[in-house]
Amino acid sequence: MKTKNKKFSAIITIALAIILALGTLALTGCGGSGTDTAAPEEEGPEINPLTGIEAEGELPARPVIVSIPNAPDGAIPQSNISYADMIYEFPVEGQLTRIQAIYMTEFPDKVGPIRSVRYYFVDLCREYKAAHVGYGWGKKAHKYMDKCNIPHINGMQDTQLFYRVEDKSAPNDAYINWEDIQKRADSEGWFKEKQNIKPFKFRDEEWEAAKAEAQKVIDEKSESTDEADMKEVEKAKTLLAEPKKASSVKVSSTGCNSECKYNEETGLYDRYWYGEPYVDKETGKQLSFSNVIVQYVTSDIMVDEDTGLQDEKGRLEINMAEGGKAVLFTNGECIEGTWSREDLGSRTIYKDSNGRQFRLTPGKTWVYIVDQNLSCSYE
Repeated sequence: MKTKNKKFSAIITIALAIILALGTLALTGCGGSGTDTAAPEEEGPEINPLTGIEAEGELPARPVIVSIPNAPDGAIPQSNISYADMIYEFPVEGQLTRIQAIYMTEFPDKVGPIRSVRYYFVDLCREYKAAHVGYGWGKKAHKYMDKCNIPHINGMQDTQLFYRVEDKSAPNDAYINWEDIQKRADSEGWFKEKQNIKPFKFRDEEWEAAKAEAQKVIDEKSESTDEADMKEVEKAKTLLAEPKKASSVKVSSTGCNSECKYNEETGLYDRYWYGEPYVDKETGKQLSFSNVIVQYVTSDIMVDEDTGLQDEKGRLEINMAEGGKAVLFTNGECIEGTWSREDLGSRTIYKDSNGRQFRLTPGKTWVYIVDQNLSCSYE
């Protein structure tokens, strides 16, 4: 059913120098500081930067992101999305959503259905140094993909690599086999150079040690009247403060009705779609995640660069470096904070109200990108 990542015959080259990119990033360009491009040499077991879990073997040099429809008109259920390490759900035109499934730990034998690329999906590829698989694109997305040199397969150029399934209707019936993705990757060297992917912060030994140290500070200095000690104690208390609780998070619009419910028995968030379990077509199992992140953005209807008119199909444009509100749901907890991104060549950083990076529970993560057309609530 699945093809382990060791099938990728990657030749890993560890970069020994930090490359400093010059100039200021323009949102429509591909510049930026490039702060995530250096790949430091590491020793010991390789930890998946997306999941925080030790890899069984060698991870591929970069992840692969696949554009998958999420419309309620026949796209669901999708095949083998349960193998993805992370899934982003983006708003698109018509108040629908589309998911971008990020594969790095393991790759299934096939995936689909596959749909077109939106301009801001390219920014996700830039963030994770990923290759991309899609079927179709708008003019602006096509130009941006090429300008940013994103390794990709697209049905508009590579029709022969895709096939149509009989149990779904167009345009939600295009599939691709991972064997064909691998052949393209090998022929073009997608996996020859190891990409440095900035890892998330996880609830790991470092986090446990920090909490233990905070408790020690409280125990030893809580009675002190020294100003420095008092500040240190207050800081320690914020780390150990009891978080808010939330058992579910809902995101909805006229074309989307999604909910992730916390399962106390498993410690995971089970995903539902219009009140029914959201399942993988191939396994029949409901999708579940260790973490759910809500990232708030603002969207506008895209303007055609040539005519100056709004896109006739209402396709959106989203500034994926603007920053804004973010909420993390993990282990039944609700942690409110913010997101920021230095530039489009760097990773998104999520922080709580005290300025500390979100600590994710090791495992898979679902990310809702929520604009003003989507309603989000949690309780």
